[in-house]
Amino acid sequence: MSSFRNLFLATFLLAVSSIGGSAQKMRLDYKVEANIIAGGGEYTPFYLMNNRGGTVSFTPNTGYLRAAVMKDIDTTRRFSYGFGLDAMASYNDDVPAYIQQAYASLRFLALGLTVGSQEEYSLLWDKALSSGGWVWSGNSRPIPQVRIGIPEFVNFPWTHGTVQVKGEIAYGRFVDDKYQRHTHGAKENYTTGLLYHRKNLLLRFGKTNKRFYGIVGIDMAAQFGGKTYKGNKLVLDFPSDIKQYFKVFVPLSGGENSPGIDQVNVTGNHLGSYLFAIGTRQKNWEGRIYYEHPFDDHSGMIFRNKADGLWGIEYRSKVPHAVVSGIVVEFLETRDQSGPFLWDKTQQIPIQVSAGDWYYGHVVYNGWVHRGHTIGNPLIISPGYNTDGYLGFKSSRVEALHIGIDGHITPEFDYRFLASLQRGWGTPYFPYIKIEKEFSGMLEVNYAPRQLQGWKFGLSMAVDAGTLVDNNWAIQLGICKSGRIL
Repeated sequence: MSSFRNLFLATFLLAVSSIGGSAQKMRLDYKVEANIIAGGGEYTPFYLMNNRGGTVSFTPNTGYLRAAVMKDIDTTRRFSYGFGLDAMASYNDDVPAYIQQAYASLRFLALGLTVGSQEEYSLLWDKALSSGGWVWSGNSRPIPQVRIGIPEFVNFPWTHGTVQVKGEIAYGRFVDDKYQRHTHGAKENYTTGLLYHRKNLLLRFGKTNKRFYGIVGIDMAAQFGGKTYKGNKLVLDFPSDIKQYFKVFVPLSGGENSPGIDQVNVTGNHLGSYLFAIGTRQKNWEGRIYYEHPFDDHSGMIFRNKADGLWGIEYRSKVPHAVVSGIVVEFLETRDQSGPFLWDKTQQIPIQVSAGDWYYGHVVYNGWVHRGHTIGNPLIISPGYNTDGYLGFKSSRVEALHIGIDGHITPEFDYRFLASLQRGWGTPYFPYIKIEKEFSGMLEVNYAPRQLQGWKFGLSMAVDAGTLVDNNWAIQLGICKSGRIL
């Protein structure tokens, strides 16, 4: 952990040291906000909590104060830098105060480097209206990391602008050790010192001034290293040396110093997705259809899990203050999972059955979760809803319909509506006795008066009804002030 901290501090100081020489050209922004949520039920309603960077507590009747300063990357310059510091103070949460974001970024031409904790969202799908990407959605708190690559689409050489590319590689560390120690059940697993890896590559076909384009890509992530405990007893000690960083990148099987699970399979817990999209750019609107295909191992990579994935259609208006600015309709299907069970071949039974994918889950680690929040799509219900001390996923076989709409009532009033209807079958290994169902919905209205530049006042109403996250309702009041310091 100290190596990541030292690298972040060095990069942050480098960015800040540049301020003195370019203060007149630098733009420094601030944002301060307060939110309070009050209602009834066992939990904060689904859409008031999910896809908000893990900032809202599962516990109902909560709230927070938030203050941030940030400098964005200037993409018009050959060399630019950015940084951000974002602090939270929460009410009725497990941690009363914490740093949500602390990062520094450098950009030279198309290459970018970011060190620290920075909120991230889906690679491609609509940040405000989508249910979220499969690998990353912005549902959990950010993971401290070092990320390098090409963060925005740039023209691929020798294609005359017909092909654009973007992609990044990251390594980091989960920072939920204390959370797991305090919330795990007496007989349940938890892991400390867990490491993080992610890599992605996207290709976009079609010149940016043309009406039609297509996108294909791959997004992969892994958890590795750490120490796993059952109760308070150490049961597995995964190696975390430099070789493991290479073995999760390729990926490769673990060596003799690795636990048996990493020797039989590959080092760490891997997951990922293929991304496909076809879009059009018209004079007054844009639209696209897309599909994100999940995989947890090679069976999903060769589509043995059939049509599992996130299917979507998206519309976005280019007309300022349109009554309907955007529409997203998505269908999430994860019931196939390549079949009912997994069997790793042995000498006695030399047959490999790669099925029972158990999306986001893992037999040793708690799975693709950070501080109780699903890192990927939150329609795979977060382990933070569990009441028995189990820190893993109980509902990964789901079928869900999600709708998002936003727009403007007047130039000063905007709205956002989100709703989903889902059914859950449990997991391949622990199915529900009966199908669990849930409806979740939210209506949000914001007022940004022209006379009060930078001020925004918000009112949200949300409800859950069903058995996956129970019956909940709440009203959220918010106030936000943003502006420029320099």
